[in-house]
Amino acid sequence: MCGFVGIISKKNNPFPEDKLREMTSLIAHRGPDDDGYFRNDWLSLGFRRLKIIDLSEKGHQPMFNSEKSHLIVFNGELYNYREIRKELAGDGYVFKSSSDTEVVLNSYIRWGAECLKKFIGMFAFIIADLRTKEVFIARDQLGIKPLFIFEDNQNIIFSSEIKSLLPYTSLEPNYASFNEYLVFRSLPGERTMFKNVRSLGAGYCGRCKDANLSVSRYFNLADTLKTDESCSFEEACEKTESVFRESVSLHLRSDVELGVQLSGGVDSSLITAISSEMTGKKLHSFSISFAESEYDESEYQKRVSKRYNTEHHDYRMDEDAFVSSFKKAIWHYEHPLNDPNSAATFYLAKKAKEHVTVMLSGEGADESFLGYARFNPESLRTIRFRTFLHRRPELRKTMLAYWPVLKGKKILNITKYPPAMFVLTYADLNSVDLLLNGNFAEMSPRNEIAKFAKENVLNEAILQDEICDLPQWFWRADKMGMAASLEFRVPFCTEPMFKTANSIPYKLRVHNGERKAVLKKIAEKYIDKDQIYRKKIGFGTPINDWINKTGSYHELFEDTVNSASFKSREFIDHKHFKTIYDAHKSRLHREINSAFLWTYFNLELWHNIFFENEWRKL
Repeated sequence: MCGFVGIISKKNNPFPEDKLREMTSLIAHRGPDDDGYFRNDWLSLGFRRLKIIDLSEKGHQPMFNSEKSHLIVFNGELYNYREIRKELAGDGYVFKSSSDTEVVLNSYIRWGAECLKKFIGMFAFIIADLRTKEVFIARDQLGIKPLFIFEDNQNIIFSSEIKSLLPYTSLEPNYASFNEYLVFRSLPGERTMFKNVRSLGAGYCGRCKDANLSVSRYFNLADTLKTDESCSFEEACEKTESVFRESVSLHLRSDVELGVQLSGGVDSSLITAISSEMTGKKLHSFSISFAESEYDESEYQKRVSKRYNTEHHDYRMDEDAFVSSFKKAIWHYEHPLNDPNSAATFYLAKKAKEHVTVMLSGEGADESFLGYARFNPESLRTIRFRTFLHRRPELRKTMLAYWPVLKGKKILNITKYPPAMFVLTYADLNSVDLLLNGNFAEMSPRNEIAKFAKENVLNEAILQDEICDLPQWFWRADKMGMAASLEFRVPFCTEPMFKTANSIPYKLRVHNGERKAVLKKIAEKYIDKDQIYRKKIGFGTPINDWINKTGSYHELFEDTVNSASFKSREFIDHKHFKTIYDAHKSRLHREINSAFLWTYFNLELWHNIFFENEWRKL
């Protein structure tokens, strides 16, 4: 809902006001409705506000408590703020506004860091105790809202977006993170693609006193993997529906117009159905479609829209519209785009903003309720067998020496990589191996998951999805939505929802071999069965069609990867890229390896934008 910049001076030197305003102005898209600033000798705060809860000036930030002893900047939504406010009022706290921001501030004053255990929402915030000169920072349990940290010998800087640092310092690439990004298209945990810029982890908080920042984890999704084996399928469905309806109800709290992103799949259709029922209003619903028929889900979108009487907006995105959005989407995403659908999401958000300020979206359902093909029983058997080989390097080495069949040798070779971890790669593992050559030890927190899962292969696969893969979709929702001054909300992604999902045994989440069985059974109450049990399409984009024919995307791609700048990049593994690119041009490549073409292409454009000042032209 907002964005901020926070600066702690290590030398007690007031930060220049003009520089603070310039840094804050670079995230004006996150909050076009209001701005606010605070400065003293050791602390400076800049804030941009998108008004969603309490549209009055009483919601202005930075916000003081009534005694002027504490100060907050807050980005996100505390969905259960009314319930917590009532509890605080009972303890004698007086409120001047009806905003959730004031509830967060007083909750911290009342309970300290323990307040985080009460919060249901998406948030990142800074609270300063002006008496003790201590600063407290926190990020929500799942990491839906971002919080970045930069430190030099003068200042510690916190920001909602990395681009805020550009007026302050020259950003540099973090080359050590490039290979992980090429393989997975995301960087969960602390690392970013920028040197000396780190992300506060999901479920982390921190304190800064005397210019010393320390962080600690207050929530770990791994702790929610406690299955109730006595639970029946019917009980799992009943409990899930109850918790989900409560989540949707909380996510509908808004003082501005809201709508739903309707893809036509189970997740977004459930949100649309329940939201329409609860509000009793004619909601706006939104979707993106393409001329290419294999990506068209408009029939199912129209069905749900008609049944629940939404005002549906289907925006057709062609190749030229995609290309015209592309570089701006990278600028706002701040990393090479993880997926082509991020550019489409940017386009959708721009269009939807003409009608609403808040949009509910279906992220997280596949990760928590096991919707992906890797959770098919046969796929899990493969992961388990390969994990057996991975954990026995001497056996693998012996088998490689004597195995007579080339295909078998290739399979044995790739089991040097943890199967549950590398099932998330977007490319063929033998092509990944050409790039990594077995080097993946620095990829944290991916390497921590086996420890969290206690070497249970199923739990490892689940946590790789929830802790390491889901963050990229949160990043997409936040960056692409805020680029349009629009807030994406994700009702499947709350602590109670994940605790509920992770308490359900695998045999029920994949009931009789049906992935995401619990949600699909619930959905039978709300949408047609043929729509529920059809083949999953997902939010696809036709770039593999566009890259192979003459057009604006093909031209941009070819111009970029054949440019002198791309060919001169020392951070590019040109031998690896040439192997993929030559196979593509000769039509001998496996389609899965097109993912590398997308990411290398994005890497060059991202580098031009952030390190060669092309951002100034956007």
